Amino acid sequence: MKKQLVILFLVGLALAACAPEKRKADTSDSNLEIKIGRFDQDFWAMKGQDLPAALAHVDSLYPDFLPIYLERVVQFGKKDDSLTVFTLQKFFADTAVIHLYGDALRAYQHIEPIEADLTQAFRRANYFFPDKKTPRFYMHVSGLNQSVVVGEGFLSLSIDNYLGESYPLYERVGIYNYLRQNMCPEKVVPDYVVAWLTSEFPFVPRTGELMEELLYRGKILYVASVLLPDVDESVLMGYTPEQWKWCQKHESEMWLTMIEGKHLFSHDSMLRVKYLNDAPFTSLFSQESPGRAGAYIGWQIIENYMKANPDVSPLDLLYSVNASYILQQSGYDPR
Repeated sequence: MKKQLVILFLVGLALAACAPEKRKADTSDSNLEIKIGRFDQDFWAMKGQDLPAALAHVDSLYPDFLPIYLERVVQFGKKDDSLTVFTLQKFFADTAVIHLYGDALRAYQHIEPIEADLTQAFRRANYFFPDKKTPRFYMHVSGLNQSVVVGEGFLSLSIDNYLGESYPLYERVGIYNYLRQNMCPEKVVPDYVVAWLTSEFPFVPRTGELMEELLYRGKILYVASVLLPDVDESVLMGYTPEQWKWCQKHESEMWLTMIEGKHLFSHDSMLRVKYLNDAPFTSLFSQESPGRAGAYIGWQIIENYMKANPDVSPLDLLYSVNASYILQQSGYDPR
């Protein structure tokens, strides 16, 4: 079945890890090596060239991604439209674009460590999900738009969204502090991995209860930590170390709030927003809490479930649909 194009905003997507025992993966026989296609470099190399000919060359290198980039990411138009060529001429002459593109290309001039980490992650993915194909990987510059683009057989990450929390342009254009903290190089590999997991195993609601999405987030978090066992838990979660420690310290109070409010079985969409969406804090807990703390709880439930059920594989977990059963079998109760 042909996968529909999905554009994912991952600046603050929650990822968590709690690391006791994870499922083991034997990757000793794998010869997979991830190489990232540098669409960003090849696209910028068109500057000063004969644009119709240069576009044809880039199209020959990235026939799957160039049309999506031009039409949906930067919204310049179709690759063979004369107006697109005119727009590109102005784009390449824009001083703000030149500055941003230059900073991004310099920051990601050497990406061998990223490729090495992705190689290890997707060797593990191939072990746990042998029927899933390894995607092609690209990098692009979006002008601070979508962080990751997921298309048919590929993932492309917008490197200008990963220049570091203190990159001056982020504050100047009004990006909030709680989002900027995840606009850093440490999030590149986790965001690739999460984009792939959420596209291959999308959320499909059955009852509309909050618990369904809470546990779906937990599943993605758990499996991401299995594929990236060496990434620090706070980095995976998208939290500072202090925010992570706050959740650990106040886990029982957060759970009590959800139980006493009967929130798990609620169909109120606003509860989902308050518990799971990016925000400076999770308002149902306290102003000292980090945002998305509901996802932290969801992941702790999944951790408990997987520890209690060692025969359940990551694939079994992602295909399980009975949230109530998972909660019951997890025995989760931090009070």
